[in-house]
Amino acid sequence: MLLENWQRCVLEDIVGCCVPKSDSLRLSDDGTSLRRVTRPNSEPVPFIWSEDFDGRFNFQERRHLVNFKLPNSTGGNQSRTAKLLYHFFMAQIRYLNANPQCTDVFLNILDGDHISGLIPAYQNVLTQNLNAGVNGRIFVGDSYTLNRQWPNV
Repeated sequence: MLLENWQRCVLEDIVGCCVPKSDSLRLSDDGTSLRRVTRPNSEPVPFIWSEDFDGRFNFQERRHLVNFKLPNSTGGNQSRTAKLLYHFFMAQIRYLNANPQCTDVFLNILDGDHISGLIPAYQNVLTQNLNAGVNGRIFVGDSYTLNRQWPNV
């Protein structure tokens, strides 16, 4: 939680506003649903729900949903995190492709030496799978890159 708090403070400095928690907003694995799910294990199919987004804020009439990750070393746990992130990004892609009228922007902020090396591979997944109309609505990068590109992410 301490690392997430640090990332939240950095993001708030970058975007110039408060970034509250998302209030249990979750995405289904198949990308068909984005809704508040407070107790995924009580759902009829509990394992399809992502972890909740770490934050949300509105900027230029768009809702921004934030995912923070800061794995601090290599190993099995970080490898699982990297794989879960791939599936989470694919759900974001499926959601935007299926809902082109939606104006949501997903900000995936991946800080740390281990995960930063995977950012180009994740960006390649976006390039290969996002429809042209929703291209640019998923950011995958670190805090430094977001700071340099904001608000044109």
